[in-house]
Amino acid sequence: MVQKKILIPLRASEKSLKGVHHALALAKRLGALVYILQQAASTEHAHPLGSTLEEALIDLINSAREAGLTVSHHVATMDLKEEIVGMVRQEGIDLLVFEADDEIGRRLLGQIKPLVASQIIQVKEKSVRDCLIGAGQQEACGIEIGHG
Repeated sequence: MVQKKILIPLRASEKSLKGVHHALALAKRLGALVYILQQAASTEHAHPLGSTLEEALIDLINSAREAGLTVSHHVATMDLKEEIVGMVRQEGIDLLVFEADDEIGRRLLGQIKPLVASQIIQVKEKSVRDCLIGAGQQEACGIEIGHG
């Protein structure tokens, strides 16, 4: 059986790492290899992702590696769309996990879809209504329900 490969592209303007969390959980279940492609900081952004998210990303990568996952972290220095498409083709990526809660993310996703044969999962922010639909969803949404 060929090991699955998951790519998580991260734009410099990302405000959370929920796509990374989702992809790492999926990779653990599938025994997949994980590739994180992080857009390099531009003059607009002093630090890609901001220093707090950058530290959280490093912690996530280290924790995933300690848990036995193979995670490689790459920095995109060219156009992010071109680097994503190139990595999908070069590495044989099976699945792309996108966090696309804003217009820029949705536009990038729309540009990449016709260029790759990989499956794509779009991770979106859950609303409170979505989280209250089922008890199983509450944990995934970070909702704690006290009893007593």
